[in-house]
Amino acid sequence: MLRSKAAAIGKFAASARSYASVAPTVLTTANGIKVAAAEGPADSPLASVSLVINHGSRFETAETSGAAHYLKAFGFRNTQDRTSFRTVREAELNGATLTAEATRENITYTVQCFRDALPYFVDILGDIAAATKFTEHEFRDIAKLVRFEALGAREDPVARVIGGVHQAAFRSGLGNSLYALDSSPVVTGDAVRQYAQDAMQAGKVAIVATGVDAATLAALVSESKLAALTNSGAASVPSVASKFTGGAHQIYESAAPVSHYALAFESDAASAPVLASLLGAQRRLKWGAGGASPLAKLAFSSGFSVESFSFAYSDAALVGVLVSAPSVQIKAAVEKVAGVIQTDVAKASPEAVLRAVASSRLDAAEAQATQQGVVRELSKLALGHGPLCTVEAVDGVASGLAQNAAKVFGNKPVAASIGLSQTTAYVDTLGF
Repeated sequence: MLRSKAAAIGKFAASARSYASVAPTVLTTANGIKVAAAEGPADSPLASVSLVINHGSRFETAETSGAAHYLKAFGFRNTQDRTSFRTVREAELNGATLTAEATRENITYTVQCFRDALPYFVDILGDIAAATKFTEHEFRDIAKLVRFEALGAREDPVARVIGGVHQAAFRSGLGNSLYALDSSPVVTGDAVRQYAQDAMQAGKVAIVATGVDAATLAALVSESKLAALTNSGAASVPSVASKFTGGAHQIYESAAPVSHYALAFESDAASAPVLASLLGAQRRLKWGAGGASPLAKLAFSSGFSVESFSFAYSDAALVGVLVSAPSVQIKAAVEKVAGVIQTDVAKASPEAVLRAVASSRLDAAEAQATQQGVVRELSKLALGHGPLCTVEAVDGVASGLAQNAAKVFGNKPVAASIGLSQTTAYVDTLGF
């Protein structure tokens, strides 16, 4: 009994770390497409393949605002060779899952499937990249979906505050909205086609996969319509590098019983997730005091919520906290949180550093053990959007974490809030 249980535990542990234990490989096809793959567990029948386009919302201009959101929604639609009905039907017959995601830097179409179906779905991704029709009747249907998603984000106060933090920190570029607003100038399928033509170039595209080796994946890519994409050189490079400008973004909601307030600090990409752990607002227990950090204790004893966050991009990063409290308490809550950041986090004790490093190492290892986490890291590796979020990367910043915290949290943050403006703390009154 004990022997069989030990064997089962050993097998589970080996499976959990199998993605992380196989070093990913990056190759370049003849026309310049980056191909990255991690084979994963040999005994697993599962695979995934993603088309990653380095042309998210940060690359939009005033004339193309919202185009990335529309391009995301055009994924798996009608192409020259396949109708969307055929694509979805055959995906269902193969037991596959199709997803599309748009971030500030990338648009990603992903298929999760069995390994033996991978060649078919590489062909489908090739059709998306090279032969999507962008018809006007489809645009009208997609516009309804885009509007619904934008309305959903508008009703989510956390999403609005996080968007406001980016706008305050970067203004344009990374400050652009993830969603197509009502004022978007993109009103036809042809406008999305023009944005896609700039996006779908070999130097801006990567194919990343799990459950297959890179050489096999590169061969499949070379046999698909992806091979017809032209090579314009390197991945998308913003005309102006991201610059942390500073400021505040305030959204007035007079009837809001709960207000939300975010403080964000400029950081380097490698340190941002570890500094978020140092803030210590994450709960490791569903109930109870929530943690040993000063911020966790403050939130528990004062009856409001504090969550830390970090966002790392190719040329910028943010780390900060989101405070949620009854509107009549939000000003006092933010002032208390700001005080703790200045007195405790910026002057982190050795024990706090150990907690943060241990927490970040676990988060990184956990991500490396999942298909989704590996795909995210492969995308960064293929497009050169490092550093990677790995256990080794955490160890690399651990020794200088206390000094980095003093530097990062000693600077003036940006702020974004939603709620009663009369009860909201102004960032220049918080002592940073």
